[in-house]
Amino acid sequence: MAESRRRLAVMLMGIILAFAVPPLHIQAGSAVIQFTTAEQEIQKGDIFTVICQVTSTEAYLDTEFQIEYDAELVQFLNGGSRVTGDHGILTVSSVGNEETAVKKTFSLQFVANKKGSAVFQVKGNASIRDEEGNSFSSSSNRLVVGIQKKGSAQKQTPAPTEPPRATPVPILSDNNKLKDLKTSALDFTPAFNGGRDRYAATVEHDADTLFISFQTEDETARVQLQGNENLKEGDNAVSVIVTAQNGERRTYSITVTRETAKEAQERTGGEPAGEDISFAAAKDKNKIRLKNSYDFEVLDPSGLKEVPAGYVLSRIEVDGVQIPAFTMKNDLDNNYLLMYLKGPAGENTIYQYDRTEKTLQRYTGTMVDKVNRSEGAEKRHSVMSVSNYVLFGIIIGLIIIILSMLIAMLKMAMKRKEEKKQISEGYDEERFYR
Repeated sequence: MAESRRRLAVMLMGIILAFAVPPLHIQAGSAVIQFTTAEQEIQKGDIFTVICQVTSTEAYLDTEFQIEYDAELVQFLNGGSRVTGDHGILTVSSVGNEETAVKKTFSLQFVANKKGSAVFQVKGNASIRDEEGNSFSSSSNRLVVGIQKKGSAQKQTPAPTEPPRATPVPILSDNNKLKDLKTSALDFTPAFNGGRDRYAATVEHDADTLFISFQTEDETARVQLQGNENLKEGDNAVSVIVTAQNGERRTYSITVTRETAKEAQERTGGEPAGEDISFAAAKDKNKIRLKNSYDFEVLDPSGLKEVPAGYVLSRIEVDGVQIPAFTMKNDLDNNYLLMYLKGPAGENTIYQYDRTEKTLQRYTGTMVDKVNRSEGAEKRHSVMSVSNYVLFGIIIGLIIIILSMLIAMLKMAMKRKEEKKQISEGYDEERFYR
């Protein structure tokens, strides 16, 4: 009996220790951090771009690492909102993301200040994690850019020092198509198709500007609008010119018909046109200002820490000035769009622009945010639920095993007790007859 108790104690202690041991950290996939540059000849004073690309075998959520460079030879200029630092050390931080990816690209702009060989490489270990917090292993190359004196006849071409991971020169994109295009017109025909170049639209009589929202298929493409302002009554030729990264151009032509005053009265039942409360846009030195009865400064959207869920960066043109604006991802012609502005009181915040009422108000969030947050939470919950179910199953199984053992031991103890009782009764009976 004592031996059985010792065995049970040992088994119970083993089970307790199994649960007490912390779970092992799971190593996720692997990733490569690769530096490339398109510039083949670098001279002192030249501005050049280094592309940093994080590619993985499996989808990852967040990444954060440091880049080391020769601050004596080159000066860091710009790297977008995800890249900060100076004086030889840059921090790339893409965290708090809601969607996973297998590739992320960061564009770093430098100016060459001194002759020499400028080295670009990852400093320390990179942090690359998936949705469950598992870390990726990572490797990276070392990029060397040769810098010559201004006007030197022979210029050194940049060459990586690690041939197996030497980065090829990026191929410039020839994609000059729009992914989507929406307008403030009363009607727009036919439905937009990136492969179709000609369209027709009609605007109200009191509208002398056609507001256009657009998305390019390739984020490196540039867009220029022509003829969409100072519309006259009748037909107007509006062009949306898309220039690919390699310089190839595509023109989307829109024949815009502005109503006459008589046509507007017939359409509205004779109601007079409303008060013109539209905004005017103008460039003031290096700043863009948006004015009606108030004065707003248009800010660089890259300064935003977080883009509102459900919105994508687009652009509209007002008075010949392109203004960055966020439009709903799945509904570019939605009545509302968002702008990052400095308000009359000097605060930097997101404003919501109403195309119909032509008003601005502080953005406080929409159902789009709530729906996206719910979807993200549901997704994370589903992933956690699977793990919880597995753990719960293991615990239930162990409980069943322990209970079975306890029941077996109880039965054994009762059997031994019964045997002792029978032996004792037999002994008393024998003594009685004796």
